[in-house]
Amino acid sequence: MTMGIRTILLLVAVVLFVIGVFSTEHYSDVLALGLAAFAGAFLSDALGYADRTFSTNRGGTTGT
Repeated sequence: MTMGIRTILLLVAVVLFVIGVFSTEHYSDVLALGLAAFAGAFLSDALGYADRTFSTNRGGTTGT
C-alpha cells in the first residue's frame, strides 16, 4: 500500500477534526491544527511533493 504526503496530511486533518468535535476544552487549537494539515495537503500538491510516496515494498523480490 502506498501513501503520499497529501494522503497522510488529509488523514491527519480528518482525525484532528473528529477529535475537535468531541473536545470540550481546546477545540479551537485542535481545529486550527486540522486546518493547517488540510492546507498543507494542498500546498504539498502545489509544490510538487504530493507525488512522493511511502510504501512497505522495498523493491526487492520475495519468495525466490
